Amino acid sequence: MLLNSYSFIIFFIALYFIYYLGGKTSKVQNIILLIGSYVFYSSWSWEFLSLLVATTGVTYFVGNKIKSAQKEKSKVWWLRSGVFIVLIQLLYFKYFNFFIENFNDFLHLFGAKDQLGVLKIIFPIGISFYSFRMISYLLDIRNNKLKEIPSLLDYAVFIAFFPCIIAGPIDRATPFLKNLKIKREFSSPQFTDGLKQVLWGLFKKLVVADNIAGITSQLFDSYHTLNGSALFVGAVLYFIQLYSDFSGYTDMAIGISKLLGIKIQPNFNYPLFAQNVADYWRRWHISLTSWLTEYVFTPLSIHFRDYDKYGLIMAIIINFLVVGFWHGAEWHYIIHGLVSGIMFIPLILSGKMNKKIKTSNNFIPTKDEIKNIPVTFVLFTLLMILFFSKDMEMAAKYYQGIFSLSFFQLPNFPIQKEVILVMVFMLLLEWGNRDKEYAIKEILVKKNVALRWGFYYVLVFLVFLFYIAPKGFMYAMF
Repeated sequence: MLLNSYSFIIFFIALYFIYYLGGKTSKVQNIILLIGSYVFYSSWSWEFLSLLVATTGVTYFVGNKIKSAQKEKSKVWWLRSGVFIVLIQLLYFKYFNFFIENFNDFLHLFGAKDQLGVLKIIFPIGISFYSFRMISYLLDIRNNKLKEIPSLLDYAVFIAFFPCIIAGPIDRATPFLKNLKIKREFSSPQFTDGLKQVLWGLFKKLVVADNIAGITSQLFDSYHTLNGSALFVGAVLYFIQLYSDFSGYTDMAIGISKLLGIKIQPNFNYPLFAQNVADYWRRWHISLTSWLTEYVFTPLSIHFRDYDKYGLIMAIIINFLVVGFWHGAEWHYIIHGLVSGIMFIPLILSGKMNKKIKTSNNFIPTKDEIKNIPVTFVLFTLLMILFFSKDMEMAAKYYQGIFSLSFFQLPNFPIQKEVILVMVFMLLLEWGNRDKEYAIKEILVKKNVALRWGFYYVLVFLVFLFYIAPKGFMYAMF
């Protein structure tokens, strides 16, 4: 059941009315949310619902043990046990075959045959996202950031909350659980705000991302026949496609949550307009970046503090290796993470990693923005080649094609003009409203009502006009 499908609309309308009309108390509303979340997850992966339920129960039990343990050794033992249980299932389902394949490749270096066979493992959807929720919950209890243990019901809702379970954001327990303590009442402004953000997410996904996908899929299938300029344009389009798809999902998830009276954390802050590497990662996939900063980078940077800037470099590279490995059990993802970490080195050595970036909210960019944004965009466009390549061989050939003399030729691949127009339309709207939570949050609010509603109808018309078929979200595969 995709968020951009008609079946989801029917599901959500039914849930919405039951939630507000039948939810007389916060507890009843939470029960409705949990049942709805499990129904939603079952539509994706019913065979793994039992895994989700079992892991939820086990980590809740472990969290109680950590909280009630009197001795430090007991707290640490229970914490390690809980994190191990979560990681072992993640490693098995997502990375087991990766280790087998690389072990066999290692044996091939010495002329030996395969010793281990690859297993046919079905990947439980959303496992990377809900596993990180579980781990942060246990760590927050251990570090006394979660002052009281929630009920099993509330914890289960936190783990399985249906707008976020497939592709995030990865919320923390404390702010999310606050939503569940009080009865949520229908609010007209909140309803309008939620619908607008859902509409914007649908536009980015259906009109922009899915139509760019029609170009990039053909381009990548024939990349070995294309010249350097066409390959570069393909990488640019993919970067915008991935952003539109993933941030579109996030806008829909946040908007749906608002309709239910629940606030979740943002995941994007206009990263296509970032001015350097650090600024980009503060704007892109914010919930994952902040999760890793708190639970991986910060402890490592403290551990390596005696090495000064070089300790910081080691911490940032390890952190981004985790980012790469989190995305998938493929070497091109791991190299993507490694290169992402290496890109921080100039900022660290110059002492500019945490320097605040000057930005303006004017439509006309400043001199710094004119200088920095294109450079940063191109850097991450080139980095995206490691992300979308099927393997390192494809990545190497793709880079070789871009950095060749054919880059100075006109692209030898056709691109539909209407796709470029809607893409530019989206970018201009986001640039002009980049100080807002999302691009159309307050657009035309001071203008004529007919003009404002006319704009929304245009977006709705474009959504139906460009609607092809409900396609999956790109980050659901992670």
